[in-house]
Amino acid sequence: MRLLVVEDSPLLRKMFGLAFPQQFHELGQAENGRQAIAMLERAGRPFDAVLLDLRMPDMNGIEFIRALRRLPAHESTPIVLTTAEADESELLREATRLGVAAVVKKPWTPHKLRTLVEQIVVNPPVG
Repeated sequence: MRLLVVEDSPLLRKMFGLAFPQQFHELGQAENGRQAIAMLERAGRPFDAVLLDLRMPDMNGIEFIRALRRLPAHESTPIVLTTAEADESELLREATRLGVAAVVKKPWTPHKLRTLVEQIVVNPPVG
């Protein structure tokens, strides 16, 4: 599985590496949305899914989702949002309106996240 992690926390990026070991997964990592969009524009082939933090400096998760959906090769890439946001947060509601495939609350466990992402990649949500 080929995944792109967009997360500003170095510790959490390391945790994603533990959840998706390199012998089974190809994991691209970006520390902010702008860096991730640049990676996607250069990507030779699409990622199977994007694991996205909602609150980041420079370009937040909402701005990233909008920019991602404007890239023809990535307009339907599933997005799994990882966040500590409260359910009633306006940012979280907006991300849901923009069509994220799933929301995983922090702190997450590697097994739970890996299982969810594998399900989404094998059976992507419709609509």
